[in-house]
Amino acid sequence: MKLNVKLFLMLLIAGITGAASCTKDKLKHEVLSPEQLVSGRIAGTWTNPGNIVTPGNVPPEVFGAMRLVFTTDAEGKPSKFLAEGCPIVFGTAGAGSWTVTGAQDSAMVNIVGVEPLDEFSVKVTGSTLTLSFYMGWENTDTKETGKGDFKVTLTRQ
Repeated sequence: MKLNVKLFLMLLIAGITGAASCTKDKLKHEVLSPEQLVSGRIAGTWTNPGNIVTPGNVPPEVFGAMRLVFTTDAEGKPSKFLAEGCPIVFGTAGAGSWTVTGAQDSAMVNIVGVEPLDEFSVKVTGSTLTLSFYMGWENTDTKETGKGDFKVTLTRQ
């Protein structure tokens, strides 16, 4: 009988201690904003340009060896942007910050600190990022100029 009382008291103390510890650390149920959800999908490194669409007189090599890096801050909001291997599209600086609006199947990304392209639409899947934009162009050999729609699909690295 004494053993049952001791066992009961130990279980009672363990139960109270366990219940008290659960009430101290409540889970935070934060609802993420649409910006945070899309930023999380875009964040990462994207490379290997494919499925390239350019205006008639523009070669697909305009995208070069494009490599884009999107980072987010601790809250999941857009932070830094880095573009490498594509100076015709993003210039030689290639680093800046970014913002995003929309949803993963139709979002608009704005880049600050990078030229000439500073705005483009994106569609994101689990493994691909498709950029679409309208931009002016110039063939430095022939001096021919024009404007047109560009599109490229990158894969997550």
